[in-house]
Amino acid sequence: MIKRHTGINCCILFIISLTLFACTPWERKPFYEADISSIPAQNIEIYRYEELLFTANPFILKDEIEPHIKRFEFFLGDEIYNPEALLQLYNYVTDPYLIDLYHDSRELWADTDKLASDLSQAFRFYEYHFPESDIPAIYTYISGLDYTMPIMYAEGHLIIAVDTYLGSDYPAYEQIGIPRYMSQWMIPERTIVDIFHSMADRYFRRLTHAPETLLDHMIYEGKRLYFLDCMLPALPDSLKIAYSTNQDNWMKRNAGFVWSYKLENDLLFSTDHSVIQKFIREAPFTATFSRQSAPRTGIWLGWQIVRDYMKRNPETSLEELIMLTDSHRILTGARFRP
Repeated sequence: MIKRHTGINCCILFIISLTLFACTPWERKPFYEADISSIPAQNIEIYRYEELLFTANPFILKDEIEPHIKRFEFFLGDEIYNPEALLQLYNYVTDPYLIDLYHDSRELWADTDKLASDLSQAFRFYEYHFPESDIPAIYTYISGLDYTMPIMYAEGHLIIAVDTYLGSDYPAYEQIGIPRYMSQWMIPERTIVDIFHSMADRYFRRLTHAPETLLDHMIYEGKRLYFLDCMLPALPDSLKIAYSTNQDNWMKRNAGFVWSYKLENDLLFSTDHSVIQKFIREAPFTATFSRQSAPRTGIWLGWQIVRDYMKRNPETSLEELIMLTDSHRILTGARFRP
């Protein structure tokens, strides 16, 4: 009799455990993932400007490029009819350094199908949040390792420097002195993140109120990351903020300590530039804490504050959030408790 009841109990517990497992929080969509089921997929085409230039015969450059002027008008305009501009273009496509970058990029960027597919999905979220906005025309090119501007967005055109996404161990990055904590994220997977950072800046440039205090900067950068949440909801947080696994774990373990440190030292409303930079600048770690700490701790905290605010204020649209410049109101509304 006892054995029979035990068997029944075990069976019930097994069924309950399956039910609980099916409903675990990590199976659910994040709250910021919009329902885009009614928005059709975008047909994204990525135009390869570097392919046009570096496969052309440099000695008849004008004749080779002329049939493609309309497609690449943003780059070319009518400059190929200007002898001086044409000479500059010749010097560009015959530069051995740039030719090497082109050939190396061809190995990693033989096609852009994966990026185009990811962008197609992301732009559905973009259309949901900004239905009146147009999808930019997208191009790739060889920048000569301009790692400070890997993505440019201008006049409805989005330009990707593919030579700045050749992998963390690409030798030229170290040779020109790019710090390791930056080059480790010069990988293809970060391309779409940087694209939508650039898209976000299109809206943040409208703001008339520049961040002043540390809290202002934290919220400002937190909103930019929340923009990524909305466009790329399935992307890991660590990739959005460019944290290694160790940095991500450190930040999650020490969030309460970092927040308390800022509160206890009255830093949130500091306008001291040196103080602000300690917690938001690009760096391998946050020197205030330890060499094992995560960098940009202020930005990570600002991101969580913005998330909490939007979770508690679901009627607020993404565009309304961007235009809301009262950081203290966002902090209060978030009821942030790390």
